Amino acid sequence: MAPYTVIVAAALRRNSLKHSHFRRRCLHSAIDYPLSHPIYTIWASNTSLGKTLVSAGLSISFLSPSPSPPFPKRRFVYLKPIQTGFPHDSDSAFLYRKFCQLYASKSLPFSVFASNSVFRASLPAANEVLGNGSVDDGVEVGFGLKNLHWYEERKLQGTESNGVEHFPVSEAICKTLHAWKEAVSPHLAAEREGAMVSDSEVLDLLRRCLETDTVETTEEVEVMSVIETAGGVASPGPSGSLQCDLYRPFRLPGILVGDGRLGGISGTISAYESLTLRGYDIAAVVFEDHGLMNEVPLLSYFRNRVPVLVLPSIPKDMSDDLISWFNKSKTVFTSLKEIMLSTFQERTKRLHEMPKKSCDAFWWPFTQHKLVSEEKVTVIDSRSGENFAVLKSSDMISEQFDACASWWTQGPDANLQIELAKDMGYTAARYGHVMFPENVYEPALKLAELLLEGVGKGKCTY
Repeated sequence: MAPYTVIVAAALRRNSLKHSHFRRRCLHSAIDYPLSHPIYTIWASNTSLGKTLVSAGLSISFLSPSPSPPFPKRRFVYLKPIQTGFPHDSDSAFLYRKFCQLYASKSLPFSVFASNSVFRASLPAANEVLGNGSVDDGVEVGFGLKNLHWYEERKLQGTESNGVEHFPVSEAICKTLHAWKEAVSPHLAAEREGAMVSDSEVLDLLRRCLETDTVETTEEVEVMSVIETAGGVASPGPSGSLQCDLYRPFRLPGILVGDGRLGGISGTISAYESLTLRGYDIAAVVFEDHGLMNEVPLLSYFRNRVPVLVLPSIPKDMSDDLISWFNKSKTVFTSLKEIMLSTFQERTKRLHEMPKKSCDAFWWPFTQHKLVSEEKVTVIDSRSGENFAVLKSSDMISEQFDACASWWTQGPDANLQIELAKDMGYTAARYGHVMFPENVYEPALKLAELLLEGVGKGKCTY
């Protein structure tokens, strides 16, 4: 079946009211992010599977030094765009405290500045932090939201500093961007607390945080950033958009925290397919061992396309604040970190090589090839709606409007693009390829009927 047939059929049968509803809650926000360092999204196949434990393990693994000097300055950035149950449940605060505990248990030679901050909170959540009535001093940033301006930090002293720093001081930065008090799904918390946040607001603040982490780098520093989602892959965000759709304009590479429990194989595969259907790249799957050997069928399913890592079982006795568990998990987190770094390096290398390789291998129509230098080749990483994500200079992915799109790609926004991908996947899985003459199958017949009821009404002759 021709791809354009599927696309036109899907576009014609979409409910216009549903489409306009998506437009209202998914307002456009410019997407730019640096390629100077690895940035990953931490996903999970369900809630309460250990995303924050994985983030905490990565923080100590990334900031741990090499066996001997020199110790480079490093910065680990943890971003939590959406947090409910705040402040009693705060993933950035958990990671901040856990990193400090892990650092103290390791006696590292260099010092680290650890910080935790909260940007915006609903009025009930802000009251919990500042006390009743104190939120009036804050700056209102939207209906029912306040700039919380809440910040804490600690300098963790290295064993060889003694008041004088002999090595660069690294950083562990934790940030919560939006917080609500009630421990429910974000769309419910936002509605109940009267603190709605649009998709574009979530993405814009996230983009500015990613920019800040790079712009403020005035010295040689190695950086890793992780963005931890809330709940599962398809859990709603504050506007009601599924988070796998909400973060799609960035299309950052991801780590999927799977499920090692009974039923976890199906949940992990379903989450993975939901992400890949939307164009995400998953660098690794990691999950807690529950003694069911879920990794065996998962490795068979992934066929070595995606590494599967298994963490030790979390002990029921947490009297040592999980310090022993993190120590047992050290090799797994080291492997995960190395996978993330190598995948990032491979991706950036591939993007940077594409202009030259395309000039050597491609024949472009309507083009004087001798006049096309490598610098003039536009490297397209992905597309979201009517905008490409393209490589700008050597260290930035930026948004670029597709001004010369073909007739069947111009028009669909990011939400309709996902709907088209689902319809195309369904049709390809159901039919594969069908030669059309003297055959009939449902999508082609439906498309013909729609056309004859609309623009072709009364114009068909046999």
